[in-house]
Amino acid sequence: MKVATFTKTNYDYKPIDELPFPDYEPFGIKGMMDNYSQATRLLYRYSRVNPRPFGIVTARGCPFTCTFCVEHQRGYRERDISAIMEEIRVSYEKYHFNILLILDELFAVNKRRMTEFCGGILAGKQKYGWDFDWMFQTHASAKLDLETLKLAKTAGCSLFSYGLESASPIVLKSMNKKIKVEQVVEAIHLAEEAGVGFSANLIFGDPAETQETMAESLSFWMTYCKSAFIFLANLAPYPGSAVFEACRKKGMFQNKQEYYEKIDQAPVNLTAIPEREYGGLLQLVKFLEQSWLFTRVTPILKLEEVESDALLLRYQGGFYYKVTAKCPYCGEVIEYKERIQDIRQPFWLGTGCTKCNRKIKVVS
Repeated sequence: MKVATFTKTNYDYKPIDELPFPDYEPFGIKGMMDNYSQATRLLYRYSRVNPRPFGIVTARGCPFTCTFCVEHQRGYRERDISAIMEEIRVSYEKYHFNILLILDELFAVNKRRMTEFCGGILAGKQKYGWDFDWMFQTHASAKLDLETLKLAKTAGCSLFSYGLESASPIVLKSMNKKIKVEQVVEAIHLAEEAGVGFSANLIFGDPAETQETMAESLSFWMTYCKSAFIFLANLAPYPGSAVFEACRKKGMFQNKQEYYEKIDQAPVNLTAIPEREYGGLLQLVKFLEQSWLFTRVTPILKLEEVESDALLLRYQGGFYYKVTAKCPYCGEVIEYKERIQDIRQPFWLGTGCTKCNRKIKVVS
């Protein structure tokens, strides 16, 4: 019988640029990219007909203390751009990805770093023939401008995301988000002008949430997010987060193990909203999220069945098709691949325009 060994927590890190590049071979990354890339979330694959997404981390740590986030080391450490470019070069040669996901949450918190990164990508495309799109996450304090976003677009950036979480100042304060809704509105407009996609999440259920604050967030979603990839969900209080500990002190979640084993089975009401009303509000949020209601619609122009991994289809059902449609925003003809259960029945598909990167709904 193997016994778990618990080592001492040590935050005495080596300089970040002295660390070796991650070795993904033990996890079977080539097989996953070959056979399961189509199973990843929409944002990570819509820009290519045969997506091969690959992730990279350009910095570690976070100086912010959002209440729903699991506690972690707060020091923020950026990698040197030259080291990042070398990892991209090595990884591109090994895995032939065509979509690069920058996974750290505070990428390009200043204009200089974004400019250097874009310059490195453009140089790599010219020197090594790199052919990939890329996307990143950052904080509203990054103060992105139109010039920088247009440069990113030229370098192949298809989308970026902000940590939004709520459009209510009351809830944002409770979450300790340290952002203003106006910053997000500005970013959405800049993204549209630059032709880069914008993504974020609205999560409902903070302890400060009320019916009025939920209405604020949904009003924001209706006003600004019809063409942006703003996803709706309920807040999950994970063990280790400040919101979890606050609720535990009130008598909730006394048995952490039991709670964690059932964490995905039903939402937990952390608010003062009565259970019946709260359940109804979450049902509304779920319907809006799943239906892509109010998203601009365009008809399918052409469907072509394509070969896809048999194992993936065995679990998912249906068949994969190359879908051709015209973007209702920019008018460009786009192509992407999606699984369709039965083309004999009416259906719709959610995707993004591969040219202007706005959210669209394709219908049969």
